[in-house]
Amino acid sequence: MINLARRVTFSLATFIALAVVSFLGIDALPGDGCTALLGRFGSDTKIESCRQENQLNDPVVVRLKNWSTDLISGDLGYSIKRDEQVSEIIIPRLRNTAVMAAVAAVIAFPSAIVVGLLLGRFPQKRSSKVVNQLSVIAMTLPEFVIATVLWLVLSIWLPIFPGVSVMPSNASVLQLLPNVWLPAFTLAVVIFAHSMRTMRASVTNVQTMPFVESAQLRGTKERTTISRHIVPAALPPVMNVVALDGAWLLTGTFVTEAVFNFQGLGRLAIDAISDRDTALILPIILFGLAVYLISSLLADSLARIFDPRLRSAKG
Repeated sequence: MINLARRVTFSLATFIALAVVSFLGIDALPGDGCTALLGRFGSDTKIESCRQENQLNDPVVVRLKNWSTDLISGDLGYSIKRDEQVSEIIIPRLRNTAVMAAVAAVIAFPSAIVVGLLLGRFPQKRSSKVVNQLSVIAMTLPEFVIATVLWLVLSIWLPIFPGVSVMPSNASVLQLLPNVWLPAFTLAVVIFAHSMRTMRASVTNVQTMPFVESAQLRGTKERTTISRHIVPAALPPVMNVVALDGAWLLTGTFVTEAVFNFQGLGRLAIDAISDRDTALILPIILFGLAVYLISSLLADSLARIFDPRLRSAKG
C-alpha cells in the first residue's frame, strides 16, 4: 500500500511538472489563437484587439495561473479558432477513438495471449514458425502500409467495409460502427504482433524454470501445468505491454485516423496542429500524459496481482 501511494504521488507530481512544461512550450511557439483565427492577412489592429479580448497579452505567469485554475475546476478552455468550448470539441472525438480502441483491443489482446502461449509452448511446430515470421513483418511495417493493404483488400477487392469515414464526429455509435472496423483492424495487427511476441518470449522463459519442470516430473497434466504454473508466471510482463499498448490505442492513432479520415482524437490533434489551435492542442497533450501515467500504475498493480513472486515479496 505504501509503495502504491508513493507511485501515485510520483505520477501526480510528474503530471503537474509535464503540464507546466507543455504550457510553457506551447506558449513559446510562434503564433497564437488570434493569428490562427485571422490568418496572415489579419491586420495588426484586429490581432491586437483579439488578444486583448482573450487576455493573451497577460504575462505568461498570470495565464499559467488562470489556466491551471480553470483546469482544476474542469474547464479545458476555449478554442478561438473554432469558436467553441474545448470540452465540447474533444468529448465526441474521444468517444470515437475509445470505441475504435475497444474494438481493436477485443480483437488483439485475447488472441495475442493465446497464440503467444501456444507458440512459446510448442515452438518447433511449422505453424508456430510461420506465425512468428508474420508477426515480425507486422511489427516492422509502418501503420500506413498496413492500413493501405487492409483498405485495398477489405474495401476495394472485397468491398466489406467503407474505406473512408464520412461520418461527422458527433454521429451516434451505431452510425459510427461501420467505419470503425478498418482502422481497428489496422491497430489490432500492430498490437497483436507486439503483445504476442512478448507472451511467446515470456512463456519460453518461464517453462524452463524449476517449478515448471518439477510439475512435469510429478506427472501433472499438460493443461494443468499451463493454467496453474506457466500462465500466472508468464502474464506479468505481458500485462505491462498490454497496458502500454492500451494507452497507445487512445493516444497514438494519428496515422491510422488520418488514413481512414476517422473523426477521432488523433485526427483532431492533426487538425489542431495544422490550425495552430494551441487551446485545443494542450488538453490533448495532457490527456495523453494522464493515460500513460495511469496505464503505468495499472500495469504495476496487475503485475503484483498476477505474479506470485511479487505477492510473496510484498508479504
